[in-house]
Amino acid sequence: MNAMTEPVMTNEIEKKSPSILGIIWSPSEHFTRMKEKPKIWGPLLIIILLFIVASIFISMNTNLSIEGISEEDLDLLKPFLIATSVITGIITPILTALMSSLIYLLIARIARSTVSFRQLFSMNVYLLLITALSMLVNGIGMMITGSATSTFTNLNTLIPADGTLKAIFDNIEVFTIWSVILLAIGLQKVASFSKGLAWGVSIGFYLLSIFFSIMGLA
Repeated sequence: MNAMTEPVMTNEIEKKSPSILGIIWSPSEHFTRMKEKPKIWGPLLIIILLFIVASIFISMNTNLSIEGISEEDLDLLKPFLIATSVITGIITPILTALMSSLIYLLIARIARSTVSFRQLFSMNVYLLLITALSMLVNGIGMMITGSATSTFTNLNTLIPADGTLKAIFDNIEVFTIWSVILLAIGLQKVASFSKGLAWGVSIGFYLLSIFFSIMGLA
């Protein structure tokens, strides 16, 4: 009897659903659960709501001083800003997860990994929690300080710089580095990438984002 029930109990443990907050406290465990039972719609709805709230925080605290337009007229733009924030909050996480998943799927096929698009999409949806938290923290920071600065959590806040150095310092950011680490863990657990490949892909895309930031200043 015990011999029959033990495999069933083990299978139930393996197939527990991943928790969206679980990747904060125990990422390895929840990425492993994600591979067995990838969830999309529930977590995606939570992420979209967080993105909407964060986008509204940021847009409502952004300085809109435009030459030739009075404060009263600028106030009339606020409903438009809120509507734009809602649309952005819906579209951005979906497109981000979709594009990231397609890129990682291509790499996975080259690396002969059998990971599915659904598994990668689920992983990327969960990873967007860190981006949403970054937006929320910085949006609340803007509201509290009354500053138009949209990022308080990067190195440029502590060591102001200009030009190329500013682009680099902007990307040395708490939540960005956290995302790099979680992506490397996720690619190992969900996509079964080797440790070297997972970290190479994660750090490679991070360095690429810095490169594009520098090129944007050219």
